[in-house]
Amino acid sequence: MQISSLYDSNPVQWKARLSGMLEFLREYGEQRITLRGCRQLARLTPDQLALPGVSLLVATVRGQNGRQLAGVSFVSGYGKEACVVAVHPLYRNKHTGTALLAAQLERLGHLECHVACDNPASLKMCFNSGLAAVDLVSGPTGKPTLLLRSPGTAAAVSNLRQEGELLCQSPS
Repeated sequence: MQISSLYDSNPVQWKARLSGMLEFLREYGEQRITLRGCRQLARLTPDQLALPGVSLLVATVRGQNGRQLAGVSFVSGYGKEACVVAVHPLYRNKHTGTALLAAQLERLGHLECHVACDNPASLKMCFNSGLAAVDLVSGPTGKPTLLLRSPGTAAAVSNLRQEGELLCQSPS
């Protein structure tokens, strides 16, 4: 498996590639990819890929007809705007998603994402790539959702309690 960054300066070629990525997300995203994430990706331009916190990575494998798409990962705003990962069913449970997310983390330096609590495969992928749960929030559909962040970011560290530290500031 090879993970590579996707970018293109040719507008026609870019539109075709972007269309292919969106189709891949629709087909293999298990209806768990947020509409917001898909819209962010649909509006993406090659120039935006040069912005800090924005990255589009693909995982490909060698097939009979050349390189074939195994997974896609898109991040915008270091994950605050969008953090999307989809993997083809043939390449699931082979750490493809984990490799994509770990590559995003290495590329961007820090990352955050939201994952619904009823999505154990995505949670496992995030934990395996080095993200840690820092908060429980209500997701876009009202489901309990974990906010995951890369360790070492100021926001993640400030939310962690030390062993023995009081959770209540004025205990009675």
